[in-house]
Amino acid sequence: MSFATRTDLLKRANATRLVQLTVPTDREMVDEAALRLAIDDGDLTGYSNTDQETIALALDAIDGALADADALMLGYSIPATVQTPLLARLAATVALYYLQSQGNMTDDVQKAYDSTIKMFDSHKKGVLSLVPPEPEVTVDDVFLGAEIASSPSRYN
Repeated sequence: MSFATRTDLLKRANATRLVQLTVPTDREMVDEAALRLAIDDGDLTGYSNTDQETIALALDAIDGALADADALMLGYSIPATVQTPLLARLAATVALYYLQSQGNMTDDVQKAYDSTIKMFDSHKKGVLSLVPPEPEVTVDDVFLGAEIASSPSRYN
């Protein structure tokens, strides 16, 4: 399971930016609405075959960046089973960095990535935890034995 989804990445970067970063340079740009629709698993039959192929390539680039972000996070001892909004945002930040590094890096993306890596370093060193604590289990939360019940009394 991924730390972030395509939708998480779309929230981190607008659709226009994702189109610019993910559509191969030898292809014509597709409409940002088409990429949004594809990210939402919508029906693309209204688009030409060429546009559909271009969108598929863009989605492959997004999926590759998200997979690379997952691999990086696993390397910092963040369990793959943990899903939180913070981890989704951090994974999307890393994926956006990977996509942006294929083009012109912007200061805001570089700074966000550097801050994210610092957080991962702090997590790995035990300075902070990016993994929520397990809920404490109390005696009231645990069923400790058999339930004893009697039949209703016959006589009052």
